[in-house]
Amino acid sequence: MNATDSSINIALRHIKTALIFLPIFFIVMFLDSKSFNVYFFMNTNIIALTHIFTLGFLMMVIIGASYMLLPVALGVKIAYEKLFFPVYYVFVISLLLFIVGMYYFIPILIASGGILLFISVLAYDLNMLLSLKKVKKWDYTAIGIAFAYSYLFIGLSVGLYLALSFYFKTGFDIYGILKDHVYLMFVGFVVMLFIAISYRLLPMFYMTKSPGNLSWKTDLAVINGGIIFLLVSSFFGTETAVYTYLNDIGGWLLGIGTLMYSLIFFNLMLKRLKKKFDVTTFYLFSGATFLIISTIIGFLLIIISEKTANINYGIYYYFGFTALFGFAGMVIIGFLHKIFPFLISLKIFEKAKKGAYGKLFSNMQTKYFEYLIFGLFLSGIIIWLFYLIKISSIILLIASLLLLLHIFSMEW
Repeated sequence: MNATDSSINIALRHIKTALIFLPIFFIVMFLDSKSFNVYFFMNTNIIALTHIFTLGFLMMVIIGASYMLLPVALGVKIAYEKLFFPVYYVFVISLLLFIVGMYYFIPILIASGGILLFISVLAYDLNMLLSLKKVKKWDYTAIGIAFAYSYLFIGLSVGLYLALSFYFKTGFDIYGILKDHVYLMFVGFVVMLFIAISYRLLPMFYMTKSPGNLSWKTDLAVINGGIIFLLVSSFFGTETAVYTYLNDIGGWLLGIGTLMYSLIFFNLMLKRLKKKFDVTTFYLFSGATFLIISTIIGFLLIIISEKTANINYGIYYYFGFTALFGFAGMVIIGFLHKIFPFLISLKIFEKAKKGAYGKLFSNMQTKYFEYLIFGLFLSGIIIWLFYLIKISSIILLIASLLLLLHIFSMEW
């Protein structure tokens, strides 16, 4: 399916913007490292920092890349391309309002930014869901993407309620709702989307076999079962035995589902026909490894009492950092080394029908520079696990700036 100029340009714009938010994330982490010595719940500095990464980097890349990958993965055209640029501008403006409001605790900015974020991401979400109506073959990738964008809608609605609660002072159980928001957005949307897309992209990029029907159906059922149990538990008070029972079942199912995916991933990659490792492969293997680590930490959070976890609140930060940056961040950065050169080649091809891949091949000469960046990211994560947050932030900031320079230079 041919890519349009608008889809190529907006995808590039999203990725470039995301690469600007990434070093900002590490700068704020360095300047505000003391916030990690405070309990996470309703810690507005940590919430602001988290959303710089989750919305400014992760969501920004996902939105941009989906405009190109959805047509490639499913063979469908995006329903309303005219929404690309309005959604982008509203999303960026609302994100800045929300982050500033949360960091400096200005309730009106949190609420207004939250409303605009809801509108922009909802428009994007509905655009993706409407595009899925044209899918002819509903395989794992299509079903997984449909579930992911459905969970995005629910998680987005919960996020709007949380944002408004800072201004209107609602009396509902914020702790339980916050957990729902985290699980819906990260596992329901991000992890589900990564799993669905990777089952299509891995065979495409690395000439490996697609997973068997039984394995992906089981994985899909387990992960969705976990999310459903977690959502149902929220209808009971967090102090009740029913809530604890259902929440624990949901947590175990999510953990088992993510471990199943990790095993399927390693099995697929080890059986690939093209055995040579490239920098993306290292990012993907690292991301899958950190996913396993974060899952193990998640199991520990279920096993130990909540009181014990609250006293040793650092375990929450280990869980969040390994899951968000160790897994999702590394996977996203790894695929950027495939996606961005591909987009640049398409852009050149649209302007000149010959010589489209000249820049792509010239960029291959920078592979050692790419391995240096990967090494810095990996070192930064490992150092973070020793809770040396300032040192880790400096290393990760250097890596993110070098990545920004490297990716931007591909278009020069």
